[in-house]
Amino acid sequence: MNSQNPQPKNDSVFWLLIIVIVAMIGAGQTSVWINQSEGQRLIKMVELGATMLAAAGVMLATYISYRQSKDVLNRTAAESKRDKLEETFRLIEKWDDPHFLAARKLSVALGKESSKLSPDAVIEKVENDPELRSSVSLMLNYFDFIRLSIKHERLDLEIIKRQLGPVAIITLDRFDAWIKKQASVYQSDIAEFRQFLTS
Repeated sequence: MNSQNPQPKNDSVFWLLIIVIVAMIGAGQTSVWINQSEGQRLIKMVELGATMLAAAGVMLATYISYRQSKDVLNRTAAESKRDKLEETFRLIEKWDDPHFLAARKLSVALGKESSKLSPDAVIEKVENDPELRSSVSLMLNYFDFIRLSIKHERLDLEIIKRQLGPVAIITLDRFDAWIKKQASVYQSDIAEFRQFLTS
């Protein structure tokens, strides 16, 4: 069956409305039969029946229109939720992008106890290696894209926090010295991203 059309057979409200309309028509016709003289009964019953059927048609059309609008809204909400999940998982998968490899390798090295690099040494290492600097910049741009997507409600924030939050925060901590050398706007965007992940 076409999903654009209502499905009355599964709609208890629709059938309840039909029963109420039939009962009202029956009650109206009975009232006319009892209260009108024998010569006027048939005419009045036809008049009342036509009026009530017209009213019933309006009621049913209004209800079906409401039901269709509700179905469209439900489908739209379901599609939006599905799209949000797909975008969320796409961005999680993108964490394995080879462009971030150099930055991720350095982050892992910085996390090891054997690494004794000072903040200044981290800055120097990133600045003096064009491939590494590019990798770190691309990775931070990736985080910024996630920030914007969260801000505009294009992602499932809870999934992002659970799957990417810990590694993103650790990575930002390890490159904090280099980030603090960047423009203030850039730093405020990173701070907002942190806040999304930790709130």
